[in-house]
Amino acid sequence: MTDQPTHIEDGQTRPDSEGAFLCARFAGGRFNAHAIPFDVLPDLAAYRSLLIEVAKMLFKRRHNNRVRVPKGFEDSFQIGLARVEGGQSAVVTGVRLPPHQTAPQGDLGFPAYEEFQEAKAYVDDLIRRVQATGEVPTDFPPELAGCFNPFGQNLQPDEFIELGYDTPKPVRYDTLIRKQIVLSREKTYENAVNAVFTLNGGVSDAGTVHVLDDTGTRFDFRPLSEFEFQKAYARTTKRVRLIGTGLYDKSERLRRLVDVSIVYNDDEPRQPFDERLDEIARAEEGWYEPGNPAPTHAAVEAMRNFVRLAVLEVGAHAPYLYPLPDGGIGAEWTIGTWEASANIAPDGSTVSLHAINTGSMKELRDELKTDAIDLAARFSMSWDVLTTDTGDGDAGS
Repeated sequence: MTDQPTHIEDGQTRPDSEGAFLCARFAGGRFNAHAIPFDVLPDLAAYRSLLIEVAKMLFKRRHNNRVRVPKGFEDSFQIGLARVEGGQSAVVTGVRLPPHQTAPQGDLGFPAYEEFQEAKAYVDDLIRRVQATGEVPTDFPPELAGCFNPFGQNLQPDEFIELGYDTPKPVRYDTLIRKQIVLSREKTYENAVNAVFTLNGGVSDAGTVHVLDDTGTRFDFRPLSEFEFQKAYARTTKRVRLIGTGLYDKSERLRRLVDVSIVYNDDEPRQPFDERLDEIARAEEGWYEPGNPAPTHAAVEAMRNFVRLAVLEVGAHAPYLYPLPDGGIGAEWTIGTWEASANIAPDGSTVSLHAINTGSMKELRDELKTDAIDLAARFSMSWDVLTTDTGDGDAGS
C-alpha cells in the first residue's frame, strides 16, 4: 500500500475499468481500511457538480460566449457509482447514466455533450499543474474557484483522492491542493470544524448563539432548531464541541462558522432521567388503550431539556417520568406535603405546572413556553415556593 500515485504502463487500463467515466482511488487515513466512510460520499456528488460548472464554461466559450447552455444540459450528465473495491485503499468506479425519463415513450436517449469529458480532463490538468508548480495558472477563471470548495471538503489532512486511477498518469487531489485552488481567487475557503468552544449566550430574536474559542474570539451561528438554540442559550459558560464547516483564511484562522452541530457529551454525561426518557420514547401506539398515540419525539426532547434545566441548573431532584395518553410526557415530584407535576404537550411547545399542598390544599399553577428564554428562571420561582413551604420541613423527600 502506498500514499503515492500508482502508475500503470501506457496503453493499459485497470481491470474492469473499460467504459467507466470515473475511476478514482481514495487513499490514506481512514481509507486504509479498504472502505469509504459515508461522510465522504458527498465529495463524489461535489465532483459531479464541479464538472458541470466546468463543462458549462467550456460550452459557452465554444459557442461564442453564449449566456446559457441548452435546456437539459446539466441533466444529461448523470454519474452512478458502479463499484467500490478494496485492495489498495478504496477504488471507486463511476459510469455515465441516462437522465430520468418520464415520457410514456420511454428512454429517447440524451445528447452526449463532449464538454463533460473535456471538463474531466480540464480538472485533472489544473490539479496536475498546481501540484507541479505550487501555483494556480493565471488564466484559471475566478468563478470556478468556489466550485472546488465542496469537492474534497470531507478529506482529512492525511487523505487524498487519486483521479484517473485507470490511466498511466493519475493525479493526486488533497486538502492542500484544494486550499490553493480556492484561495487563488477567494479570501476564505471552507473546511471542517471540530473544536471545543465556550457557550456565551446569544440573541433570542435572531436565534443566534455566541461562542468563544480558546483565544477569547467570539463567533456566532444559528442552531438547526429552536430547541437546540434554547439548550445552548441556557448553558452559558459550558464547554462544548462544535462539528461542521467553517470559513478559514490563508493562515488557517477560523473566520466564520458556516454550519455546525453542538456536541455536549464532553461536559454533560447522560443522566438517569435520559435513560428513562429513552425508554418512554420506545413506547408504541396503543400502549395505554387501543388507538392512543405513542409519545411524540417533540415531547420527549422538550421534557429532556426541561428536566436538565430543572435538575442541573435549578437544583431540583429528578422527577418520576411517564408517558401521557395524548402523546405528551409527564413529570412528578413529592416535596414534603406538596405533590407537583409538569406536563409537556404532545407538540413539545408548552409545559403545564401544577402543585397542590395536601395539608393546606393550597394550589399553584403556571404554564410556560418550552422555548422561553426565562424558562429556568420561571421554574426556579415555582420550585422555591415548594421547597420553602414543604409543610413538614423535608424538601428532598
